[in-house]
Amino acid sequence: MAYALEDEFGDIIGKARRGQNLSASEIATAAGITEAELARMEKYTLKPTGTQVFRLAEVLSLDGTKLLDIAREQWEPESPQQTGDANLEVITISAPVGGWPVNAYLLICKATDDAAIIDTAAHPDLILEQLDARNVNPAAILLTHAHGDHTNGLPKLQTETGCDTYIHKSEPKPQSNSTLREVVHGDVLSVGELMVTVVNTPGHTTGGCSFLTQNVAFVGDAIFAGSVGGPNISYQDEIDSVRDNLLSLPDTVRLFPGHGPSTTVGEEKLHNPFF
Repeated sequence: MAYALEDEFGDIIGKARRGQNLSASEIATAAGITEAELARMEKYTLKPTGTQVFRLAEVLSLDGTKLLDIAREQWEPESPQQTGDANLEVITISAPVGGWPVNAYLLICKATDDAAIIDTAAHPDLILEQLDARNVNPAAILLTHAHGDHTNGLPKLQTETGCDTYIHKSEPKPQSNSTLREVVHGDVLSVGELMVTVVNTPGHTTGGCSFLTQNVAFVGDAIFAGSVGGPNISYQDEIDSVRDNLLSLPDTVRLFPGHGPSTTVGEEKLHNPFF
């Protein structure tokens, strides 16, 4: 099967190693492999043996059984057609940025046809096309974090929709043609009849956050199916915030990430080697 995950085995061990500030030499020595072998594994040019997977998992404080399934490409999350919530709809808008797919979303309240735009995938025209095609009313722009692949094109969306834009108070601010509205953990925003709660998920960025409503959560680059976003700021903050604020939710909550396929809390608890 074509492997659908955003991160392969090499991405995962690379993120864990860099996040914990461990050198390639330290990891290779502790795992009983050469630095050259480790480099090839991180670049996907050398498949590890089962023994090597478990040794690396132990050194990197990852779950070996979960990591082995990903190394062997034996798991990917199910992709249901429905979110499980009759009064909302989620539209995924995926487009390449720098050669790699990035996800933006529309969260639609079916009772009122109001919609929140979540991130931009750096392609505002695609979002505007979806708004027109579905004849919904843009009500807000919600930013999970400020990286350009998720915010480029924001000024055009603001001009075309007239929407207020919400971003975490601790997050660096992207280019904008209107005043950004700052939010913090626990704030609640309304999109039609939907109540959207802000939850802290920093680590990839200083003020990364996720947006939760009913049985869905938009998680940006905090967590991917089977992995996490690059821990650019703090590896421990990323792990702790995802565990405490996302994986503590009911197993049925569907997680919509900034890259790769959607997943669920339950599947990540069973299959994500970082947890």
